[in-house]
Amino acid sequence: MPSVASSVHVPAQAPGGGASTEVEERPLSWEGYAYTARVVRRNDPVTEPLLVLGGSDQTRYSWVRHERWLGELGTVVTVDLPGFGDADFLPAEHGIDFLAECAAHMLRELGLGPVNLYAGCYGGAVGLRLAQRHPEHLRRIAVQGMSDHVPGWFAKALVGWVRMLEEGRVEETAEEFVRCFVPPPGDLTVRKHTALARLMYQQFAAQTPRDVAVTIERNRRLLAHEWYRRAPLPAVPYLAFTGEHDTLTTPDMVRAVAADLPGSRFTTIAECGHLAHLQRPQDFCDLLVRFFRDEPLEDAGLAYCGPFERN
Repeated sequence: MPSVASSVHVPAQAPGGGASTEVEERPLSWEGYAYTARVVRRNDPVTEPLLVLGGSDQTRYSWVRHERWLGELGTVVTVDLPGFGDADFLPAEHGIDFLAECAAHMLRELGLGPVNLYAGCYGGAVGLRLAQRHPEHLRRIAVQGMSDHVPGWFAKALVGWVRMLEEGRVEETAEEFVRCFVPPPGDLTVRKHTALARLMYQQFAAQTPRDVAVTIERNRRLLAHEWYRRAPLPAVPYLAFTGEHDTLTTPDMVRAVAADLPGSRFTTIAECGHLAHLQRPQDFCDLLVRFFRDEPLEDAGLAYCGPFERN
């Protein structure tokens, strides 16, 4: 279906008085499902626009804090695809391919040309599928916390969460959710662990009935469809990374994905788990900015990173 009802443009000033920015909220529709893109444009871009595809519980507003750093690149696009944020509810019969096609539709509607892509966790599955189906849209690709399979223990947890949410046990599900994504660090140094665990519990437990329905359906979608597909990928620069203490998508799991990405580099972010973008947000953005600007990474002396491995 054609897109677009209207656009909302909000002029803004970049942090620190730098280049001016313009924020656009663009309503779109794909196959009858409404969704919204947030486009933050700068008047002095240094590289292609950046498309951000975040994780399952992130919305287009989850990245507002990061825009101050990612905006160094130029235009930044975040989006609530169908089944995410305040976009239309998406039945689980629609899988990763549907979401990838929707992302491609958005890029065509926005007329952005080739973009750089950051794709994390759930967004990693969508982003790599987008690269396989529409390689012409992408110039560089960074993936975080992405695995080539859904671990059995996590699939079992998802089934349990769906059942508990259907029974109205939202707070109990929130506790299990936090233990999965922000597990106790033991003797390890994991930044912002206590604050992040508290925040994630509060946000999950505060879900509205609509939010709960969306969460249930999103988990069903993950279980019902092909998560990872080994298929040809475009010959573009790739970076794969995760937190050094990630227990959901461990460094070895992300390293396995990196092995499928032609010519990729793999690294870890120190003192972080699965949520490095929240635990070390400025360092996370610094890594992405350097990568998308084609700056050397291996010899940059990035204290927040582990060694870079070439594939």
